[in-house]
Amino acid sequence: RFLVVANSREDSEGGQELSTIYKWSQQRQKFLRYQILETYSARDWEAFHIGDEAFLAVANHRQRRCWLGLTEILHFYSADDNNHNIKSVIYKWNPGNRVFEINQTIQTSGAYDWEFFTVGPYNFLVVANTFNGLSTHINSNIYIWMDGMFQPFQAIATQGATDWEMFQIGNRTFLAVANSQMLYQKGPSLYALNSTIYELSMTTKTFLKFQDIGTYSAVDWEFFSVGDEKFLVVANSYDGKSYSLNSIIYRWQGYEGFVPIHQLPTTGCKDWEFFKTTEGSYLIYSSATEPLSKVFRLKTY
Repeated sequence: RFLVVANSREDSEGGQELSTIYKWSQQRQKFLRYQILETYSARDWEAFHIGDEAFLAVANHRQRRCWLGLTEILHFYSADDNNHNIKSVIYKWNPGNRVFEINQTIQTSGAYDWEFFTVGPYNFLVVANTFNGLSTHINSNIYIWMDGMFQPFQAIATQGATDWEMFQIGNRTFLAVANSQMLYQKGPSLYALNSTIYELSMTTKTFLKFQDIGTYSAVDWEFFSVGDEKFLVVANSYDGKSYSLNSIIYRWQGYEGFVPIHQLPTTGCKDWEFFKTTEGSYLIYSSATEPLSKVFRLKTY
């Protein structure tokens, strides 16, 4: 068992950081440092398997001696910061050497998130590109696994994309993107904008727009089920004036798509996670501006 940390504070002049893979020690009952990998303001690691091979994909955000937390993401991008256009890396486990080795590099622009998913026999990887040094209105790209590597499959226009969430309802496959802000060069930022749900069309073999949802600097989507009901919750983080916003739960209504059903008060909401216990279903969110996270118990009627 392994655990990998995305370090986003640099330790060297080039803005390079060292992210660490830890391995569980059964004897010592804790995670121990196992392997160190070179990263650049890493925002996310995605672990996945294709067949019997294990992979890790890192989202390298930018190469510079400056850390961007949620506040900086929302308030500042400089047109001079053209080093967001760097390569993110996919590593593959080498069972002989027992380490993760570089399998492929992919050009990204302010990469913030990777999402791996499968549809039938096909394997996909989608990146959330946030900023290219000039604008947040850029393409985020979907890749398909072919001939031992990920090949370009589709480009989707996004606006400061920070998260992709794949989910399936019946035999339908969806991708939801969290758009955080619209910005071009040093102009004003727009935080109230649509985040979009796409559906895979088996006719065109592409993802087509299914539904736009108004959000406020969305940084995360979480899909979950309670009984037969399907839900999406969005992390609204900032509206241009305040971090204290309602994050919204949407329920799947079939032909109507996702319909808002409940508002949850959040402050600087950064991430949602759904979990179940023997006592019920819960949502927990982490805040980027407050010292406490909150847990909500779900009640359905």
